[in-house]
Amino acid sequence: MLAFFTLKRNAISSRFINTFSKVAQVSRVLDSQPLVKTTKPPKTSVYPDKYLRRSFVPKNKKRIKANGDLGNSAEDSLGAFLKVKPCTTITTAEAYDLSKVIHSLNASGYHPVNLIPGEIVSFKYLYDGCRADIMVLGNSGTVVSWGFDESCVLEVILPLLNGARVNPLPENLLETEDMDYVEIDTDQDLLKVRQHINKVDEGSLLEGDLMIINSTDTDQGLLDKAAFSSGMSRSTRLAVLEASLDAHIERTRKFTEALSVGRKLNVSESDILRSTGRLFLMRGKLNLYSELIETPDLYWSEPQLEKIYKQISKNLDIQPRITILNTKLDYATEESRALMAVLNEKKSTHLEWIIIYLITVEVCFELHHYYERYWLDKNTEVNSH
Repeated sequence: MLAFFTLKRNAISSRFINTFSKVAQVSRVLDSQPLVKTTKPPKTSVYPDKYLRRSFVPKNKKRIKANGDLGNSAEDSLGAFLKVKPCTTITTAEAYDLSKVIHSLNASGYHPVNLIPGEIVSFKYLYDGCRADIMVLGNSGTVVSWGFDESCVLEVILPLLNGARVNPLPENLLETEDMDYVEIDTDQDLLKVRQHINKVDEGSLLEGDLMIINSTDTDQGLLDKAAFSSGMSRSTRLAVLEASLDAHIERTRKFTEALSVGRKLNVSESDILRSTGRLFLMRGKLNLYSELIETPDLYWSEPQLEKIYKQISKNLDIQPRITILNTKLDYATEESRALMAVLNEKKSTHLEWIIIYLITVEVCFELHHYYERYWLDKNTEVNSH
């Protein structure tokens, strides 16, 4: 068993070594070649109501110090010398076909990097004078933009990737998570950040709701962004499942209310079976078909990336949401079983009445035969005498 884990760690480590070399090569190519032409960004968000938990958190909120005084948040203090940028995560499908993503981007004149082979493709995009790192997470069907807001991603980035979506979500069911981040490019800025947050950690980290990316090492900075992206994609993927379950509960609520007042259920057995199938599929997407409930194997041999992944997951309340979602799924499954039991009871009662009718008909026939055998025969004998 120890040998197995050693081999697994070595294999994963080799993947990161290869990734570092590929990122370094492509980064040099990108710096030497012109980027695509820019366009003017939209003024407002297309779907302002699709932001998740942080849509209700004011940007200028203050942190309370130990002495009870209000102090500036990390965003306020670091924003004095570092530019605070938006990071937008949008789940648009069950998955992305990364080979199609790479082909489509190459055909459009971009230079995609297979950042984590088979899992994340990254490319740079210049938009209205701002350059952003765009990451496409294949297994989660998610796009993460480091530098652009939601409306920009929806209008400019997603159309580039439409052909690579697997089981795409309807436009009104896309889920978005937005956070802010600052990026450290020089050792001087790194020293200032350490002084402001009173931490000696030189790696990327999460301070409050602000992501701090240490990009003094460009390759490591990209991998840190990938770890943050994986964590944020958990939130949007969970949101898709939460919305699906809420819609299911709303559809079946009328049946529960009908049961509570003793009304007749206007639903067929096939409808209940389809409903149960949807619930099992949701539970499978949450617990079986993805790594939503666990840390991906990729981060086992990278403590820094695992730390980032766990930090952002905790900040977005991933584990409590998974627990609540599983609890709701338990209730919804029990509800479907109850409805099926009611239908089976109704069906059983119907069959019992059919049997009673058949027995009644059989008894009528027997009485008729009895009448023929005894009363008619007896009358015939009396008449003959």
